[in-house]
Amino acid sequence: MRRRGVYVMLTLCGVLTAALTTFLVISLTGGQGADASDAQTVTVQLSNGQGEVLGNYGSTAWTDQTFMQFRGIPFAEPPTEEMRFQPPVARIPWTGTLNALNFGQRCPVITNLDVLLSDAELEDCLNLSVYTKNLSASQPVMVYIYGGGFYNGSAEDHPPNYILEKDVVLVVPQYRVGALGWLSTYTEELPGNAPIADILMALEWVQLHINRFGGDPQTVTIFGQSAGAGVASSLLLSPRTGDHLFKRAIVQSGSILASWAINKDPRGQSRRICDRLGCSSCEQQEQLVKCLQKAKVQDILIATTSESFSPIVGDLQGILPQQPSELLKNYRRQIPLLTGFTQHDGSFVLASYYDALAAKVSNVSLLSVRQFSQGINDMVNDTSGLTDNILNRMLFKPYMLNSNDHNSAVPSYFDLTSSIFMKSPVITLATRIYTLQPSTPVYVYSFDYEGQYTRFGYEFGNSHYPFNGGVHHSNDNIYLFSTHPLEGQDIQMSQKMVETWTSFAIDGTPNDLSPLTSASGPYNQLNLEITKGEDLLETLTAAIDDPDNGRLQREDMEF
Repeated sequence: MRRRGVYVMLTLCGVLTAALTTFLVISLTGGQGADASDAQTVTVQLSNGQGEVLGNYGSTAWTDQTFMQFRGIPFAEPPTEEMRFQPPVARIPWTGTLNALNFGQRCPVITNLDVLLSDAELEDCLNLSVYTKNLSASQPVMVYIYGGGFYNGSAEDHPPNYILEKDVVLVVPQYRVGALGWLSTYTEELPGNAPIADILMALEWVQLHINRFGGDPQTVTIFGQSAGAGVASSLLLSPRTGDHLFKRAIVQSGSILASWAINKDPRGQSRRICDRLGCSSCEQQEQLVKCLQKAKVQDILIATTSESFSPIVGDLQGILPQQPSELLKNYRRQIPLLTGFTQHDGSFVLASYYDALAAKVSNVSLLSVRQFSQGINDMVNDTSGLTDNILNRMLFKPYMLNSNDHNSAVPSYFDLTSSIFMKSPVITLATRIYTLQPSTPVYVYSFDYEGQYTRFGYEFGNSHYPFNGGVHHSNDNIYLFSTHPLEGQDIQMSQKMVETWTSFAIDGTPNDLSPLTSASGPYNQLNLEITKGEDLLETLTAAIDDPDNGRLQREDMEF
């Protein structure tokens, strides 16, 4: 069994790439607010003769303030036919009044595919939603970049009813996801990084039009979570990002420096998908492009269910002309940064890995702790073995590695996945920016609040896991977007999160948080009370050091 276990470790990496992507989906549909049937409407005339948009009203969650909502405003032409995979083209002005009472078409996802729509309708998804309380004001603007593993997500999944308690304007643009966004062959037909170009165009739209919604185009904050953090941090580093587009940035749970944030073989991926679509001569560029451009949306989504997607380096648009680590060496922007992670941010990776392993091995408990952890280490692809050895030495007691005591190893598994996939990319981004620009404030946080709700296993359930989710990946967003019916202390935590995020957007100083004063710290522990930690590296063993880490083990289930 041990020999078979080693073999399984070596063959799981490909399976895990797709499984990891699945668990990067962090959006939930729901929330509160007025729907399109509400009688009261409001009209706004956009700038530069673009046309009018018709919106309606919603109300905030705690104080019942009225806000205006304009949903599904198109900012780019539909990326269909020859424009598929291409950089976005600004929307042609329309005449009359555009109905923005309902959310626009979300970018195609296999789990939300409306087969009754034509491909042209399905791909007409580059639209955004604007929420504001005062059309005549000049309030700070927050532009949210949703996550979803680079293959999912929509504006509809992020209700504004908490954030609009504060005097800000919220904008949520939709961008292309999955194969229809990220496929590239490094050619003019598939130049790469189209979704980041979508966000850049949405930010240009904000500069042109947000004053008509009571927003100040000079005070824009971008914020993104998970895959959205990858996009947001790409914008920080990209030479294509104009200095006028935003003044502050919030990067939640991940960065473009993460191993999952860069596609290392986009050409090979494009050929695989071409083959799966049943096209011939996929090794020939002309035939491959023809296949991908002409394929039906549904067929592409079916052909890519086992693929993972992410930005590429060297795209023809010049968005990421070099490796992010190289771009970071020349970082010169003076943009205040708020970045961090949840306490157990990698628990979704652990769950993804467990599912993939259980599908291959009849009895996971027969594997040693060393064998189990090695499969996680292999996902980093450090051929020197240095990472493996250091992590094993730091996170596992010597007797544990050769045992089958997985329950005792659960805190170590949590720290292993969190450190590799989420915390280390965030800490590296923060500390390197601080070192290069010490006069520009960088705030780092660990979100440590464990409330009533969790997104651990929300997509497939979590009852089969021999561990709990802890302060799970994307649990922080539960308190920023009104996706759950919060009560009691959860409401207090939500109010604190909204205050922290919006105060940073308003003046660049998040209330009660301390910036880095060295590459070591301090960092901010976000809970009902905000406390300080002196050494960022303490967060890498948060689960092991927690005296209450026994709660991460399922009492009713063994490995």
